[in-house]
Amino acid sequence: MHIIPSIGDKLTAQEVDIFISNLLSYQIITKEQAKLLKVATSDNVLIIPQQYKDILRASIFKNMLINLV
Repeated sequence: MHIIPSIGDKLTAQEVDIFISNLLSYQIITKEQAKLLKVATSDNVLIIPQQYKDILRASIFKNMLINLV
């Protein structure tokens, strides 16, 4: 899947929302999967210093996508 390399090493919460919207519009993921991706990458669960959140978010998002599709 070509989307994973395009994610990069950092990903903001807003960028996750855009990726999820695109994946939903192309019917690559379901609404339930979209909810899981959103929750797992939200700032509420990433209880680490701000400077590391986008790096961890990108890693989590990529790994979840690899396992979902």
